[in-house]
Amino acid sequence: MSSIAFYDSAVPHVTAGLNALIHLLDKIEEHAANSSTSVDTLINARLAPDMHPLTFQVFVVCDAAMQIASRCQAIDPIVWESGPGELKTLQDLRKRANAARDFVQESDPQKFVDPELDVTFNMAPGKYITAKAREFVNGFALPNMYFHIITMYNILRSNRVPIGKVDYLDFFLGRYVPQALGVACNDGEKQ
Repeated sequence: MSSIAFYDSAVPHVTAGLNALIHLLDKIEEHAANSSTSVDTLINARLAPDMHPLTFQVFVVCDAAMQIASRCQAIDPIVWESGPGELKTLQDLRKRANAARDFVQESDPQKFVDPELDVTFNMAPGKYITAKAREFVNGFALPNMYFHIITMYNILRSNRVPIGKVDYLDFFLGRYVPQALGVACNDGEKQ
């Protein structure tokens, strides 16, 4: 696989994920404006008491996106000005998501490393692993990013934010199956 093919297998997915995340942030503001639920309630909501809040989900998605773009270009990752506990407002979350998307979109396909090159990355605080770049992207970073976007989606759904599967999938369909854009799943029912 060439570096350009590797770029094409990663960056569009990362960009679509970040665009879906930004769209879900917009849905938070929209729902808060049309309901008695505040933005603060939504961004601090969790699925279960022992799970991280929505703010943490955004942090991890943005960090995973930045890690893919930096590790796969063999450049230093962004050092964020603030950690997950310091993302306290919708504006903070949008700023982080837009910064991550800008960083990813500035990726140069010509500079993407050989997918067989070893990269070192952190699996969890203080736990580093070395693997092939393609293993890192396909086996950890993308699945981790998807998990946290879907966790964010589920937090919002559990708080009655009116979103459906298309609020997530349309950002991927647009690149790969454009004729399916805006088509709800399961006979038009929201998921």
